[in-house]
Amino acid sequence: MFKRPYRKRIYRKKATILFVQIINRNLGDQVIADNTEYLVRQALSRLSSQHYVIQHYDIASEDFELAKQADLMIFDGGGLVKYRQEEFHRFVPDLLELAQQCSIPVFFNSVGVEGYDGGDARCVRLAQALNYDCVKGISVRDDIETLRRDYLPSCPGKAVPAIDPAVFTPQTYGIEKDKDAKVIGLGIVRCRIFEDYGIPEVTREFQLELWQGIAKKLEELGYAWQFFVNGLRSDYDFALEVLHFMGREAHADTLLAPRPVQSSQLVRTIASYQGIIACRMHANIIAYALGIASVGLVWNEKMVFWGERIGTPERFLTSGQFKPSLIIQCLTDSMAQGVAPCPRALKNSVQKPLKKFIRQYGAAAWKKNRSQHLKKPSGWSGRLVAAALGGISMRYSNMNTPEGLFGALEGGFLLFEADLRLTNEEQEPKLVCVNGWSKGTLEKLGADPQQYPKGMDYDTFMKCRLYGSYATMDAAQLFARMREVQGDWKLILDIGKPKKETLAQMIVQLQALCEEGFDWNGHLLLRLQSKYDVEAVQEAALPMQPMYYIPPRQVREEKNLALDAIGKFCKKRGITWVSMPKEALDEEVMAALKKHKLKSCLFSYNRYTDIQMALAMGVDWVATSYLTVKELEGWYEPGYTIVIR
Repeated sequence: MFKRPYRKRIYRKKATILFVQIINRNLGDQVIADNTEYLVRQALSRLSSQHYVIQHYDIASEDFELAKQADLMIFDGGGLVKYRQEEFHRFVPDLLELAQQCSIPVFFNSVGVEGYDGGDARCVRLAQALNYDCVKGISVRDDIETLRRDYLPSCPGKAVPAIDPAVFTPQTYGIEKDKDAKVIGLGIVRCRIFEDYGIPEVTREFQLELWQGIAKKLEELGYAWQFFVNGLRSDYDFALEVLHFMGREAHADTLLAPRPVQSSQLVRTIASYQGIIACRMHANIIAYALGIASVGLVWNEKMVFWGERIGTPERFLTSGQFKPSLIIQCLTDSMAQGVAPCPRALKNSVQKPLKKFIRQYGAAAWKKNRSQHLKKPSGWSGRLVAAALGGISMRYSNMNTPEGLFGALEGGFLLFEADLRLTNEEQEPKLVCVNGWSKGTLEKLGADPQQYPKGMDYDTFMKCRLYGSYATMDAAQLFARMREVQGDWKLILDIGKPKKETLAQMIVQLQALCEEGFDWNGHLLLRLQSKYDVEAVQEAALPMQPMYYIPPRQVREEKNLALDAIGKFCKKRGITWVSMPKEALDEEVMAALKKHKLKSCLFSYNRYTDIQMALAMGVDWVATSYLTVKELEGWYEPGYTIVIR
């Protein structure tokens, strides 16, 4: 008789890797993040990827209640060790203090170092934080000597040299250079960046003349050229200004690449060039990774370090060399010499330290049962509202686009909010999905605000692309899409503060939309901001629940609006839902809502910390642009059972 082998069942919670990244519209930072995540997943695949969950975290969000639940923390890279520009001297120490308190191992991946000043309190605090025990390793893409000598004098071995992770761009995106490319890419940067970084002689006027001279010289040599940017609006605006200065603005469609909104778009744009001259560092790094010759116009020492790191310092020119003929000669020489592939040793310099950290501290994290974890609320899909149909990539919001709605559906939402406004035709205006006709909205649409003081006509609006990329949508398309959504979903419609005549036109169109072969009862809510609007909508018998508006305290005081009077009006009109901006949220408001048995929807929060606070105060729904249902549910990713025989 055989003895049954010993078996032991162990339940393990998945370990959470907090992936800390810089979120902005300079897509060079997103390229860093994408490449680093690629390397992290490569490392996990050699362990057991089922043991881990990667959660993305905006370094500037200060969402500490979420961050402290992580098991590992990885800063994805970029120029984080600096104190003069931006706010990383505050964001980094704050996160490291939390990691130290919660015993979360931290790794900095291929970061940039920009100077040291022991007399600057910002720099001193950053240095102190980098010496915490929780920081297990730092790989450095540029000035490692300053980091070791000044920031880490007692533990210099904590820092190791590395290449920028963007050298893995072809593998990360699956994009290769166009071998038949004939166009030279000219990467523009905002006009004041040189002056901001201590190069006063490179003024706006200097750059206008410089770019004009470069373009003219290229044409003399028979090259086609095109301006491009890394994504920032300020860079794009200056590129338009350069074209205007050159008298070539009429040809902007061909002489200026579309402003990219996704990192893959930036990579594809650069991959389409034969060579580039660029100010942004990661335009040059992407080109290098793709095997495209580039010349960098230096405004920051990090570009000099990069040129030295890859063995071509002569291709990175400083301000004294900013002459069209010299720049073009450098480019043609570089294209003739070609680009040597990134050596395996350099790629290993960023890959190995990251892999070592994950294997050493990741394995320890998932083997232990952490006592601290998020308390799971009851159903995020019944709490979170996708504001303006959902934001995109943690960067773009308030757009009301089909792509945003698709992302919200993929993100697990069942509650949605959309903005509706009428187009400006005198006869038969149409309802479209747009958050008003403000200057900001028109600029997102790529339109001149002075040209559309009263909004756009329907045909013009429907041809627009938000940020040059995302399609617009009308109310009919929105309703058609929502009819296809499964489950007990809700759609909140925001019509703003329309004039009486405008409201009447809106009601007629909403009635027509609600007659199209679907039972809308129970699915639709309508945000209304005046008693007249409520009465008009209820008289029209639209199949929508009114959602009355509670303004902030200051507005209530200015208009002599008492909370009790609002509650009584809602009871009189049979209203059970109210909406309010986050500025209105306080204990007095929540007490009044409880007294009058009103449910509330708050607009809007993008931090878990704030959302939890609002829910704890009694708010029923919270609108958000960037968090998703699936993302928050991911923090409660089910564990698994290990059977040991």
